[in-house]
Amino acid sequence: MIPMKQTVTIRKAGELDIWGKPSFGEPIVYPCRIDASTKRIVQVNGQEAIAVATILIKSLIPVGLSDQIEWSDELGQKHLKSPLTIAIIRDFSGKPLFTQVVV
Repeated sequence: MIPMKQTVTIRKAGELDIWGKPSFGEPIVYPCRIDASTKRIVQVNGQEAIAVATILIKSLIPVGLSDQIEWSDELGQKHLKSPLTIAIIRDFSGKPLFTQVVV
């Protein structure tokens, strides 16, 4: 199996405030694997973006494109991003094995 030695904090987006910005819920911490690499991707809306990391979290987790993803790298730098793409990786029977979040 894939080792999950890092952690990521996810804050679910809530209702919009008077300026149209979402409020965020309580942080939930998940063990994960983070592969940092810069690459160009195409988002769900068809726009191109630059991704800085791919996060692999075991099982199916509730994460949306408006949520906040926070993690620290090996150099101690904190990162706070919103997902660019979200994918569910399944086994041959259709059971969800991992949630892949590209930020």
